[in-house]
Amino acid sequence: MKVYVSSELSQISDGLKKKGYNVISEKEDIFDAIICDLKDGGLNKLNMSNTIKFGKTIIIDVAGKNIEDIDNILYSKSYNNVINKITYSP
Repeated sequence: MKVYVSSELSQISDGLKKKGYNVISEKEDIFDAIICDLKDGGLNKLNMSNTIKFGKTIIIDVAGKNIEDIDNILYSKSYNNVINKITYSP
């Protein structure tokens, strides 16, 4: 799973790397998840509309969340994708 973490959230980025996530810092890449502070301008500030897979990229607001919370959200998304592929594959 490719995860973009905005540059001001280095503690979140480091924590996710330690948990084995593929944390990307290039805005030109396509991501499965974007983690940012929506109160601080979030996606508008990042100007990343070309990097979002509509209907597939999850956007996580970091407000009030720690590494474990974010890990649980990402794990849940990843697990749901696997279940959907197994359940709905022809």
